Amino acid sequence: MFLLFLGYVLLLVPIPSASQPQAALQLLRFRNSLAETSRSLLQWNHTTSPSAHCNWPGVTCYSNETDFRVKSLVVTKFGLSGVLVDSFPYLCQIPDLTTLDLSANNFSGSVPAVVGNCSKLIELFLYNNSLSGPLPPDIFTPGQLQRLDLGLNQLSGMIPPEVGQCKNLISLALDLNFLNGGVPSELLSIPSLSEVYLSGNNLNGSLPDFPSNCSLVKLQLPKNSFHGPLPPSIGNCRQLKFLDASENDLGGVIPQDFFKDLTQLEIVYLMRNNFEGQIPMSLWSLRNLTKLVLEGNKFNGSIPEDIKQCDKLTYLDLSLNALTGHLPTSVSYLRNLEKLYLHNNTLTAPLPSGIGNCTSLVHVAFRFNEISGILPPEICRLRRLEILMLNYNQIEGPIPHCIENLISLRVFSVYCNKMTGRIPAGITNLTNLTDLVLAQNNFTGEIPSDLGKNMVPGLDILDLTGNQFTGEIPSTVCSGNRLLRLTIGDNKFTGGFPTEIIKCKSLYRLFLYNNRLQGSIPNDMGISSSIAHFDVRGNLFEGTIPTVFSSWRNLSLIDLSENKFSGSIPQEFGELQNLVTMNISSNRLTGAIPPELSHSTNIDRLDLSKNELAGGVPPEILSSSTLTIIRLQENKLTGVIPDVFMSSRRLRELQLGNNLLGGHFPCSLSRIQTFQHLNLSTNRISGEIPSCIGDLIKLEILDISINNFSGAIPPATDNMRSLYFVNISYNQLSGQIPAVWAKALESNPRTTLGNPRLCLASMKGGNCRSHKKAHPGGPVLAGIIIGSFFLTVCLLAAIYALLTRFWHRTPTSPHQTLLYHQSSNEELPEDLNFMDILRGTEGWSDKHVIGRGKHGTVYRAESEKSKKQWAIKKVDLSESKFNSEMRILNLVRHRNILRMGGYSIRNGYGYIVTEYMPEGTLYHLLHKRLPCVALTWEQRCRIALGIAQGLSYLHHDCVPPIIHRDVKSDNILLDSEFEPKIGDFGAAKLDSEVDENETDSVIVGTLGYIAPENAYATRLTEKCDVYSYGIIVLELVCRKLPVDPSFDEGLDIVSWVRTTLKGCNHQYGLLDEEIKYWEREEQEEAMVMVDLALQCTEMAPDMRPSMRDVVASLLKFPSKFEGSV
Repeated sequence: MFLLFLGYVLLLVPIPSASQPQAALQLLRFRNSLAETSRSLLQWNHTTSPSAHCNWPGVTCYSNETDFRVKSLVVTKFGLSGVLVDSFPYLCQIPDLTTLDLSANNFSGSVPAVVGNCSKLIELFLYNNSLSGPLPPDIFTPGQLQRLDLGLNQLSGMIPPEVGQCKNLISLALDLNFLNGGVPSELLSIPSLSEVYLSGNNLNGSLPDFPSNCSLVKLQLPKNSFHGPLPPSIGNCRQLKFLDASENDLGGVIPQDFFKDLTQLEIVYLMRNNFEGQIPMSLWSLRNLTKLVLEGNKFNGSIPEDIKQCDKLTYLDLSLNALTGHLPTSVSYLRNLEKLYLHNNTLTAPLPSGIGNCTSLVHVAFRFNEISGILPPEICRLRRLEILMLNYNQIEGPIPHCIENLISLRVFSVYCNKMTGRIPAGITNLTNLTDLVLAQNNFTGEIPSDLGKNMVPGLDILDLTGNQFTGEIPSTVCSGNRLLRLTIGDNKFTGGFPTEIIKCKSLYRLFLYNNRLQGSIPNDMGISSSIAHFDVRGNLFEGTIPTVFSSWRNLSLIDLSENKFSGSIPQEFGELQNLVTMNISSNRLTGAIPPELSHSTNIDRLDLSKNELAGGVPPEILSSSTLTIIRLQENKLTGVIPDVFMSSRRLRELQLGNNLLGGHFPCSLSRIQTFQHLNLSTNRISGEIPSCIGDLIKLEILDISINNFSGAIPPATDNMRSLYFVNISYNQLSGQIPAVWAKALESNPRTTLGNPRLCLASMKGGNCRSHKKAHPGGPVLAGIIIGSFFLTVCLLAAIYALLTRFWHRTPTSPHQTLLYHQSSNEELPEDLNFMDILRGTEGWSDKHVIGRGKHGTVYRAESEKSKKQWAIKKVDLSESKFNSEMRILNLVRHRNILRMGGYSIRNGYGYIVTEYMPEGTLYHLLHKRLPCVALTWEQRCRIALGIAQGLSYLHHDCVPPIIHRDVKSDNILLDSEFEPKIGDFGAAKLDSEVDENETDSVIVGTLGYIAPENAYATRLTEKCDVYSYGIIVLELVCRKLPVDPSFDEGLDIVSWVRTTLKGCNHQYGLLDEEIKYWEREEQEEAMVMVDLALQCTEMAPDMRPSMRDVVASLLKFPSKFEGSV
């Protein structure tokens, strides 16, 4: 029966017939060879008609009515898949085929070498497939081929020099692959070549010379690793219109006359390189120039008046350089300019009034400069202007009253200037305005009463923080019902609580802190499903705390501190499962602390201090598994401290000072390994200090003053080596102070007062005397004298031995060191010797430490000769894999891998010299830098891409492949342009060093970044690096730690993101708070990157993409790489 059915099916499949035209036969064979086809190709049917195939989808025949030869086959986005080398030969046998386009399908395998046999093929497009492997030299055999597009595949290896045999080649596109090596000179020697697209590969080396007969029109080389200067011979390409060499490692000073012969240039992209010096004057003489992007270099000097010659410019981006001076008045000639980005320079002086003549302007960004003066009223002529960002300047004076003429304005941001005056009433007529950011200025007066009323889409962001605004908050700011953030803290607003605004369904953040608002907060505000951050601290609100807050299910932060609230704390707060921070300190609250507060499963910080709360400390609060900070000081709490800290695994700070608590020190507290700050001062706690306190090895601050502690301080406290502040004053302590506490107490003697039986001599290394007044007898005194004599003799002998040893080891040359007699092996940079290192680090002083890790300590040192700074990693050879790390660093060279400058081995230590990264680690930038560094979305994209390219290089371009095994943000270093470099290869392994059956006996990596399979001690693959990379991306986008204190117990950043995406009404809520300064398009892009990170952190390694796939995804990313506001 089965055989009959099979026969019936085979009868239905069209079989090529000899009666069909040759082209139709080959097309059918091509279709039948595919693994997956589309409905369109099902219309390719067997027929005896000589012309029927000319009507098949994708097929075009020659126009001659009697000629049914196939001219082109275009099946772009047909959903085809299969191994191309198996299917391509059929297409190559179509006799007169000149154009073949298989782009945007899913063909795999290598590029068919038989392409070279298609002698009549003129155009071949294989863009956006899954082709891999090297480029076969045979495809470049001499023929008619004029256009070849193999972009957006997974091709690797070098560009073969045989490409020069294609003498008719006009356009070559190899962009968005994984090609390495240099650009062969044979390619540029093709006389007909006019377009070259090589962006987004791993190409390196210097750029080749261009021939004298260069006919290039478009040259795209961005996102590679080219280094060195731009070759002067590029001037031979006199027809060049499009030059893109951005995002490489090109550098040096570009000669002033470099562009004098390139008069046809229309587009120049040189952003994110290392060019320095002044911008070449010849660039400003290019009258055809429409787009110029030099962002992210080191250009200095001023913008010349000659810029007026580029009057066709529509796009100018000179941001992130070191430009000085002022914006020239001749900018008024740029009537076609639409986007002007000059942010992150050092421009001074007022904006010229002539900018009002640039009536085509749509985007203007001058933020992070030193522009002074007033906003010229002429700016109001820019009726097409949509975005005006002047943040972080020195601009003074008022907002021009004519601002209402900017009818297209969407974003107006003057954050952090010196502007004064009132908000013009006419601003309410800007119907397209969505973001109004006037924070940190000196604006005064009242807000226009109808602000937001006439704005058609409605305000998204209103930020008036840090001014002198007065009056009441207009109820119209949410007229469009799309307001996301209302932040008006640090002003002088009066009146009552803005009830109408709180009913705005879109509102996500409401910050009213530090104003003069008064009255009560009504309990009938309604249920809000959107508000996540509610901060009204520092006002004059009174009455009881409304229970309606418990219905705000999305609430994660509530701050009611520094008001006059009274009554009890509503126990309903415990129903808020998304609540992370609760601060109701400095009020007049009474009653007991509700134990139900511990029911909030995400609660991280709880501050109820400085109230009049009574009763005991609820054990449920202290035993919370989520809280990291508990502040209950300055209340009237009584009873004993419950000894219930067994499950408080994350607690870092506990403040119980200034209460009426008694009992003894709770020993279960010592089980918390994360504990850092403990304040039990001004209570009635008694008994001895227990030895268990010594288990608090990470405790930094301890205050147990003004209590009734007695007895000796236990010796176990010497384990508390993180301690730097201790206050034990006014207790009944006695005996000697152990060394660690003594060191912490030395800085402030007042912290030991009120303990008359405490021996203070031990703080200075002395001995404590007995408190008995008996004098020593004769035998005792004789023993003391004899003992002192022998001690003196021993000390003198020891001093003599040390001096003798020193004299024998004194170096005879200033270039020798105290390690003179030790064996050494080193190869240091020419401008650095080991004496420089010792001097630069002051003998390895801690103050020169710039990083510590499990694989060593990193110091900063400077060459006395060149003044260049280096990073020196010092590792103990007995505890590290120094040789392995050295070998790997010698193997790799990539712009996103930390470059090794040299090494030294001395006296049991290894020293690795690497380039110094001035911006430090990504971890420090995201989580530790103060003040917090604002990162644009574009910078985050660049960091994510750079790390991915570095890892892709290690996994796919190194032979053998290299697995890093400890990828984390603390091992990602940033140069002055925020370009990431992967460092610390102490845990790395060559793939060839790992046997198939090998397992790691210990878990490799860092908590929070370790792939799940690592916990099972299986053989690690490169997919463990992919997982760690996904963690870094989430860290970068959300600015959260991999295991953040704000997460619920048991959650890491991956599970937190997945949980938040399922339950949060505002998906953007998981992103960094800086998102309010991003455009809506960038917010959406951020969520796309979150999705990519979640793919990288799939539980099963096989489900994760390769780093090549990640790079390919990022290169498809719709980021504003041309420049952004």
